[in-house]
Amino acid sequence: MKKIIALCLVLGTLPVMAEVVKSSVHSVEKVDGNYLVKFDNGRVGFLSTNEKSLGAPNLDGLEGQMVEAKLDSNSTIKSIQTIDEQTENNKNLILMLEPVEPVNPPVYEPTVIPSLKEATKFFKRLNPNYNRASECSNRAHVWAHEEFTKNNIKSEKVFAFFTASYINRVRFKWWYHVAPLLTVNEGGKNVKRVMDYMFNHRPLTVKEWTDQLVFSKRPCKHTTKFSEYDVNPQTEDCYLMDGSMYNWTPADLKNQELNSRFKTEFSQDEIRAAYSEAF
Repeated sequence: MKKIIALCLVLGTLPVMAEVVKSSVHSVEKVDGNYLVKFDNGRVGFLSTNEKSLGAPNLDGLEGQMVEAKLDSNSTIKSIQTIDEQTENNKNLILMLEPVEPVNPPVYEPTVIPSLKEATKFFKRLNPNYNRASECSNRAHVWAHEEFTKNNIKSEKVFAFFTASYINRVRFKWWYHVAPLLTVNEGGKNVKRVMDYMFNHRPLTVKEWTDQLVFSKRPCKHTTKFSEYDVNPQTEDCYLMDGSMYNWTPADLKNQELNSRFKTEFSQDEIRAAYSEAF
């Protein structure tokens, strides 16, 4: 119960302390009188289209730029400016600009866990020493990497992407969430189970997981293309994408689609960056 309450506090719409966000900008979307600034670290900042002092009409020029933004307890942007700083994820974004020859996706076969009991053991041994203010992508990356290096378990990642219409409607503070995903043999049938240790006490089905995130309880639409989420008419509340354990952030999913860049191993630079921020 405590973890479910924490989920509402961290991922939901309840007021939190003001914060400073240092991240590159994924995109800026205009919805019903608000600009939604989606930061690459997953956060969302809101700015009224009537706000003139921050130059709201010029926000589109920030896409792809590293910025420092100050958000109040309601996730309203109070200030935002570009900064000269590069993160490991920014390097990943830069790769998208480099043309490559299209290739077929490599075959990725996740480990099939023999029972829900064994999946629960996996869940309970996930590293609990995370920073509560950490990014979900970094926690998930460390958990997946540790299980692979220690127990040779190949998990997947499941990304939930929340649409601008949903974000604006409930003033959701994140535009995506990600967690490790296991394939579990349950009575002869393979079932996908989400290992979101920070917010739960057990492995969840994907629908149980998304019901915690999407207050309408509408099913999230599965897609294999990041662009279906990124440039869609926003009629859904959320989209789901599965990926290999090597995928760190949405930039990897976008890179696969646009440039046929498929990760086939962990990047030690990314692992170090994930540990540094999340543990």
